Amino acid sequence: MAFALQPVLAAACLVGVMSAACAAEVPKLNVERMCRDSATGDTAANFDAKRCLESEYRTRDELAGKWSEFAAGDRQQCTQLATLGGTASYVALIVCLEMNRDARQARAGTASQPSSTRKK
Repeated sequence: MAFALQPVLAAACLVGVMSAACAAEVPKLNVERMCRDSATGDTAANFDAKRCLESEYRTRDELAGKWSEFAAGDRQQCTQLATLGGTASYVALIVCLEMNRDARQARAGTASQPSSTRKK
């Protein structure tokens, strides 16, 4: 079913119906709230909100360079997933996008270098 939606999503991008998912830019996510809430949620976990934000912003910068390489349908689906439940995370967004891309390439027999071994 996901494959059947790809042409529809691509057409929607062409006519501008789904501008957030089809945009050339990474969507603006409220990661500040997620990091702050995570840091105050469990004080025993020793969660550092500043480190969380730094990681999220580094990931956003990485996504900015790759955003247009991901399928429009994946961008839409993964953006929804990364913002599910009122939280937001660029880390969750890029993981979703890369997993979708890698799974598609594996099915097609054109698997690229796994994301965990890419240069940082």
